[in-house]
Amino acid sequence: MEQCICRSCRSIHRSVRSACRFAAAFAIGVICCAGQAFAASDQSVSGFTLRVGYQPYYAEAWSGALVRELRLYEGRLPPNVRTEFLAATMGAEVLVSALQRGEIDVAYLGLAPTLTLTQDLSRGDFRIVGVSSVSRRLCNVIIAKAGAPALNSPAALQWLAGKRVAVPRGSCADLFLADVLEKGQVAPARVFNQSIDVLSASLKASAVDAVAVWEPVATDLVRTTGAVRLLDGDGIEERSAAFIVARAALLRDHADIVVGWLAAERAAELLLASDPETMATREALARQASGLSRETLLAAWSGASSPNQHPAPPATFPFVVTPEVSLMLRDAAARMAQRGLLANPGLRAQTIADGATRQVLAAAGNRSSQSGKAYP
Repeated sequence: MEQCICRSCRSIHRSVRSACRFAAAFAIGVICCAGQAFAASDQSVSGFTLRVGYQPYYAEAWSGALVRELRLYEGRLPPNVRTEFLAATMGAEVLVSALQRGEIDVAYLGLAPTLTLTQDLSRGDFRIVGVSSVSRRLCNVIIAKAGAPALNSPAALQWLAGKRVAVPRGSCADLFLADVLEKGQVAPARVFNQSIDVLSASLKASAVDAVAVWEPVATDLVRTTGAVRLLDGDGIEERSAAFIVARAALLRDHADIVVGWLAAERAAELLLASDPETMATREALARQASGLSRETLLAAWSGASSPNQHPAPPATFPFVVTPEVSLMLRDAAARMAQRGLLANPGLRAQTIADGATRQVLAAAGNRSSQSGKAYP
């Protein structure tokens, strides 16, 4: 039995969509309920309740949205395990807080929030159990007002000098913006800490000149405001990633549940990797990222101005923490510590606990020896 409790981290998003159903290749209904806190568990059903937080408007971790919408966890979790979901529509802050308060067990987080949470034991003991995706341009995006220089051009970086820029502090986009400014030795006039809804309004009202955001928000701003893509990870050769973070107690006490969830996660990753434009996948994402058109969602993923164009896929799906992903984490931790965002520049011992993901791959005969590729 699934209990879906969607909660926003901003008061203006207290109202979310009411009951809705999705039917496609899986022909399974999904019931979504609105609320500000998790509802009481249904006492008529015995067993453990796995509480999962994800971000429907964060393309780098869209696998989490697919697991929920397509109910890929059914038949993979142990019997009598129920699920509850927390949909963070405004960013990772609400998920980090929910993990700290013990309201969820698993969350899909970007690079910077993952490190902020896992490196500070005063927040609790949390571990990285898997990788949702790795990408250069699904989180690392800077959007500018019309008339800005061409994407990733030498002039694009210098254009930020003296400009007003907004970004959600502590997000993957915040980390990218800081790296861009540091590498280009560029000083903006001011950097504002603004939530997604506020920075979108600021850009539309010309209150700021540029914003650092993630997909599909970036593509939506381009399509609805006439803004342009100024810089992304390709411009400074920087990758980001989304991670699956779990409470250490869940790993210790319910390892079989972790394995079951990660099996569902891998199924979602393979859907995105093999054919993200299938009707089932597109409809599932549209259900989760309500308010955005299917064309916007497809363009956010493909990077194309037209759905008929098919440039290189935007992400890879290593699933486990590969040496390359581990290096990414360590480099980011060092940079964040240098900026005073982390106490120590190195990774805390036991930060990475991806044994369950490796178990899932082994059980599948390691079909994704191709897992480092975007399209297995």
